[in-house]
Amino acid sequence: MKKQRPVNLDLSTISMPATAKASILHRVTGVALFFALTFVIWAWSESLSSAQGFEFVKSLFTGFIAKFIAWGTITVLIYHLIGGFRHLIMEMGHWEELESGNNSAKAAIALWIVLAIAAGAWIWF
Repeated sequence: MKKQRPVNLDLSTISMPATAKASILHRVTGVALFFALTFVIWAWSESLSSAQGFEFVKSLFTGFIAKFIAWGTITVLIYHLIGGFRHLIMEMGHWEELESGNNSAKAAIALWIVLAIAAGAWIWF
């Protein structure tokens, strides 16, 4: 039996609410954290292996790419924590209504942007 359903393959025409964006972003940051941990664990391992390893990692973190990776890892962690707290509050029965859910999602994203800028200032300046 063939189902005749409309198919929309142009994803740019789909308007997602803030709650959907926040949820998707929380999942994406979780996956990004998993991959970022490989860099973090390697840096910890190398820096603890010897004095030369520590100096190598220290010199590596003065470059732009390493600072960008560190900033990305920190911003991903920040959003994942904010989203996690938001989900915990929702699990306790708050912010489950449509309006409060949208407002909490917008607030979480806005707070993340502010903290990401602050983390960038902390790393680069």
